[in-house]
Amino acid sequence: MIKFKILYIISGLFLLISPASQGTEVPFTIIHFSDSHSYILGVGERNPQNEYLKGGIARLATFIANTRSTDSNVMVFHSGDVFTGDFYFNKYFSFPEYDVLSKLNLDAIAVGNHEFDAGPQVLYNSLDSGFHKNAVPLVSANLNLNGFPALNEFIYPYIIKQYDSVKVGIFGLTINDPSSNPFPVVISDSVIQAANATTTALINQGCDVIICLSHMGYEFDNLMASVVPGIHIILGGHDHFTTAQPVFVPNPAGFSTIICHPGSHYRFAGRLRFEYENGTVEFKNYSLVEMQQGIPENTEIKNYVNSFKQGIRNKYGDVFQKVSYAKRNIPPSWNDSGSFRDTPLGNLVTDAHRNLTNTQISMTAVGLTAETIYKGDVTGYDVLRASPYGYDTTTGLGFNMMKFNITGAELKRGLELIFAIAANNVSYFPQFAGLRFDYDKTLPIGQRVIPSSMFVNDTAFSGATNYSASANAGLLLALSQLGLQITNLTPTFIPEYTCIKNYVSTFDTLDYVSTGRIKEVNATFISGSATTFSEYKLYNNYPNPFNPETNIRFSLPKNGNVVIKIFDISGKEIAEAVNKFYRAGEHTLKFDAKGLSSGVYFYRMTVGEYVETRRMVVVR
Repeated sequence: MIKFKILYIISGLFLLISPASQGTEVPFTIIHFSDSHSYILGVGERNPQNEYLKGGIARLATFIANTRSTDSNVMVFHSGDVFTGDFYFNKYFSFPEYDVLSKLNLDAIAVGNHEFDAGPQVLYNSLDSGFHKNAVPLVSANLNLNGFPALNEFIYPYIIKQYDSVKVGIFGLTINDPSSNPFPVVISDSVIQAANATTTALINQGCDVIICLSHMGYEFDNLMASVVPGIHIILGGHDHFTTAQPVFVPNPAGFSTIICHPGSHYRFAGRLRFEYENGTVEFKNYSLVEMQQGIPENTEIKNYVNSFKQGIRNKYGDVFQKVSYAKRNIPPSWNDSGSFRDTPLGNLVTDAHRNLTNTQISMTAVGLTAETIYKGDVTGYDVLRASPYGYDTTTGLGFNMMKFNITGAELKRGLELIFAIAANNVSYFPQFAGLRFDYDKTLPIGQRVIPSSMFVNDTAFSGATNYSASANAGLLLALSQLGLQITNLTPTFIPEYTCIKNYVSTFDTLDYVSTGRIKEVNATFISGSATTFSEYKLYNNYPNPFNPETNIRFSLPKNGNVVIKIFDISGKEIAEAVNKFYRAGEHTLKFDAKGLSSGVYFYRMTVGEYVETRRMVVVR
């Protein structure tokens, strides 16, 4: 059981100020950001002086200072993942960023999963070096630190702050991601229970406003808001999701929880204003503010950050020097207006792998690529940001490249597993060089990859062939967790960064686009401002799991009568959610599971001869 430790942070004059009278509105402003991944220099395109035009912690410092000069009761939060993504992590384990965040007097930082990438000792050392005597509390209510108690100096389940007569409780949550390395720290999977217990503890201690810094992802945040009573505001991170305006989710306590996600890499900061009066949190306004040229950089912080560049050069060479030129942006995402599901960056990375290993196939996942390589000069710094994950203690770089063999049958089984358990999770989506195929998510599980479309280097794919393949060590870990069988595993002892940088440097001009290595059949196309639907489609319900209501979304290529029925796990029909005529387009209906017990259920849509079934989970 997690031992709760309380940190009370009381505004300096609180004891001298009498409580505000009943009915007095107390204004608050929250500034929040997340998933910075050590992008403290900036992000995106650069000017001729090689300076970033957007982002950066020096611009953020100006924005925070300006807001504090005009607003009352300003709170500043980071929703986790300071580690991993940039040479400022690889060389310094992000202590310059922690140092600046402490100088900016943040109120709290959530513990992200990547904070444990290099183990708890490295995290402790970084916090100890970065915070000096001005520590910012890190918060996570689902960590058990008994195996590494030194971190208790910096990490708390929650903190409590006082503003005038208003007591604010703040707690954090950390996703248990298999890529992190927390041992002997334990990241509990009982997150809803931890959130509920912590919220109850804060309520029992008289907190008027409860804020969760959630490093769990957008979908989980919606679920938590709907089932954990008492959370007023969720400031989310982990999946780099951006909400231009807050999402309001009905909370069991009788109000709507405000959910905000600011994206990643200090590209944006969210600014939320609300008032507290007579037990009520009243939303006033929200803006997602881009950290761009209109916000001047704080000169002192800019110079401080730049002072660490030489140390990076000393260890890794001049990573700020041009190695190629990109003709266009090379992003880690595809264009939703078409059916191609290979990304420009995924194609570049896997081509680089094969250039090194000479294997028939190379693979990565969308979630193992990160930042766009932007049009213009390409540096080693850009290459690391494009594929930054892992940490090798020998080289100080990311994952090393590996070679192995896998049979065609096992490879196809792995693809079907991915399309079955994570069809809508882009992070798990595969990327390949040497292999091309089509898939159809509307087909039954296990039959979604179309065999006749599969080719390896223009030769028809064969389940009996033992293919040579390559990937980074992180993907190999994921394959093992899927239970895939590989043979002849051979390390190259070459970091993926070096592999990609050497490949990129062979090009005077780098030009990568999606080419159709992977195609989605029966995809939903988005074109301009109008959405057209080529096929019938039943989507995953949202939220899921849920209690008591969920949304069921579907799309129709033409008018028709839609029947959606609910079945229990035995196949018994228990409800008819809808039976009515709909026009062509996308529609959403709300299903109320009132009266149903906790468990797994299925919902089936029938439109003429079209039938599709999906799973949903009720939690009580």
